[in-house]
Amino acid sequence: MTGAPSFEPYLEAIETDLRRAALPFDAPAYEPMAQMIAYHLGWAGETTGRGKRIRPLLTVLACQACGGQWPSALPAASAVELIHNFSLVHDDIEDRSETRRGRPTLWSRWGLPQALNTGDALFALAHLSLHRLSALGTPPGVLVEVQHELTSACLGLTCGQHLDMAFESLAAVSTDAYAMMVGGKTAALIAAAAAMGARVAGAPAPRIEAMTEFGRQLGLAFQMQDDILGIWGDPAVTGKPAGDDLLSRNKSLPTLLGLDRSPPFRDLWAAERIEPSALAAMRLALEDCGAHAATLESAQSATAQALHSLDLSQPEEPAAGLLRDLSLQLVGRGR
Repeated sequence: MTGAPSFEPYLEAIETDLRRAALPFDAPAYEPMAQMIAYHLGWAGETTGRGKRIRPLLTVLACQACGGQWPSALPAASAVELIHNFSLVHDDIEDRSETRRGRPTLWSRWGLPQALNTGDALFALAHLSLHRLSALGTPPGVLVEVQHELTSACLGLTCGQHLDMAFESLAAVSTDAYAMMVGGKTAALIAAAAAMGARVAGAPAPRIEAMTEFGRQLGLAFQMQDDILGIWGDPAVTGKPAGDDLLSRNKSLPTLLGLDRSPPFRDLWAAERIEPSALAAMRLALEDCGAHAATLESAQSATAQALHSLDLSQPEEPAAGLLRDLSLQLVGRGR
């Protein structure tokens, strides 16, 4: 009897293809930049810090779920992961984050100018990766559609990042504004990851639309769970300091709910500087006013909507089961 399907074969293939897409340099003069890319992607350094490759995994699984041969979607999967990492390099610069996954960030190790340049290289490499789809049999018209999905997601995530940074100077942010921000910063690329896989598979419009909505709702759930981890997460799991979102005054969903519902939390938030010694009281205030529970409930609701949309896409096995498993793992991570 064989065991249940595993993510491993997909992840191994993704990693191999991602190396091909991310490190095309053969001139010795570019070796330092190649080292920076390898470091950021978790392949080099004193300790490796590879991400979970959630987005490219969605792409290849969506392709298989829609009846396609999943290896044919690998260049698109690599493109999605490269765009995600381009955004992380720039986010770390904009947020002045010195660590990611427990290691120094690119800018804090190599300096701001070279980190910016390397982030730009990741952006370009992502779009070059898509052109490799042609050699794997993707028709020209479908390739254009896939390119449009990725480019639109890039605009969406940068618009979402604009809102996220703009929120820092606002005294009040509505939950509707938060939803718009998350819809761009996080959900846009995850939706595109699923849609691109469906398009490479040659799926009809209704299946592509359902798979896109699956990714969008999953992205919303993912961000809300990330908001929870940013306040209550274990640093050993998150790779960030405990209560990092509070210390950095990130207007995440629990924070917005706390500012609306809890006078004790508002008082603590109003301090000129939030000290680590105040984190326990701030967490307690958020729990007492129901902000933690409400955020978790919203994440679970978005996950349920994602799974409903997945069902509407009429996914094929084994990818269907793996996509359901991945969705449930994402909303339950770190708890």
